[in-house]
Amino acid sequence: MKLSAAHKNGSLQIAVLLIFLLPILNFAQISYNNSNLFSPVNRLKFGNYLFADKDYLRASAEFKEYLKSFDDDTVRFKYSLCLFNIGKYEEASDNFKTLFYGNPFTEKARLYFYESYFFGKDYKDLRDLADNQNYKSVRYSKEIDRLKNISYLMDCSRLPEMNSFLSVFDDSVQSSIAKFYYQKKNPKHKNPITAAVFSAIIPGSGKIYTGEIGDGITAFITTALSAYLAYSNFKADHNFRGWLFTGLTAFFYAGNVYGSAASAQIYNARIRFNFDKEVKIYFGERNYFLPKSDY
Repeated sequence: MKLSAAHKNGSLQIAVLLIFLLPILNFAQISYNNSNLFSPVNRLKFGNYLFADKDYLRASAEFKEYLKSFDDDTVRFKYSLCLFNIGKYEEASDNFKTLFYGNPFTEKARLYFYESYFFGKDYKDLRDLADNQNYKSVRYSKEIDRLKNISYLMDCSRLPEMNSFLSVFDDSVQSSIAKFYYQKKNPKHKNPITAAVFSAIIPGSGKIYTGEIGDGITAFITTALSAYLAYSNFKADHNFRGWLFTGLTAFFYAGNVYGSAASAQIYNARIRFNFDKEVKIYFGERNYFLPKSDY
């Protein structure tokens, strides 16, 4: 009986000990699994999976954590591509710059470095870098020159000489690109001062000059009718109505002159907008004549 009681007491102590130890062991196992889950190796695997799935935002976060532990050129290049694809062009260019020397990605990194400036709309710095041959890729020199020349069509900078501009493009597309060159160099703008002068001489003619024929005819009729009513009322000794229509005539006249100048400005803005749209569509459909990424 004494042995049996001792045995029972020992079993109870073991059971109590296990009750306390099991949660501790379970927590330790979970902690171990979590630490293993967020290990650099697993972060890299998950980052590569996200990258292949084109989930560049989350992939960049995984690659960034991995690079805190290991400096790997391949991962750095993928991380830079992620930043580029999510529109963080300044960060992308800084990271591509770290791959300029002594690794298999040097040439591509230099091309993407210029692409980051181009798609980040930093056209002036892109042209300065290209003109000074700073970090220019030997393998992708022509592609960089194309980006530089296309950038002239994207902003208000002065165009280079035409033969130099077209020389970096293949003969098959030079005629199409030459049209954009001429459109940029000689836009079919309307002069706001000319439009205002026309309407000052003949009300509504400035609007007709800017292509708003209906508005021009309406402005002419409105101003002429108001002037006629002012004249006829003065002639009939209706001075109050005469001065009322005189004021309206002056208002219509001044508004027409100002509106004609504004119409010319709107016309010019529309020309620029349509030009920018056509340029982006044309070059966008051709991927800006850039090589396809093999990542």
